Amino acid sequence: MADLSNFPITQIWPAANPDVIQLYSLPTPNEVKASIMLEETGLAYEAYLIDIGKNETWSAEYLSLNPNGKIPAIIDPDGPGGEPLALFESGAILLYLAEKTGQFLSSDG
Repeated sequence: MADLSNFPITQIWPAANPDVIQLYSLPTPNEVKASIMLEETGLAYEAYLIDIGKNETWSAEYLSLNPNGKIPAIIDPDGPGGEPLALFESGAILLYLAEKTGQFLSSDG
């Protein structure tokens, strides 16, 4: 079982299954890109609703994950080298998930 205790955000939103990708988001145009990609790639994940109306993205715990204070953000417990990886910005998340799964990328660059 992955240890995500080094990520302060898990103090507020503890992982029910720390071995799957943790998605922190709200259904917005940028967020749905990440959740659709997770669904399409078949990767297991848990989603946590981050209420931007309550300024939850500006908590110290969320800012430790994404210093920009925006959604979405993820923690992949099985990142490069098997180490947990935190990632934010929808474009970066999409590219990372495509590379991780070998899906939705052109073979000729």
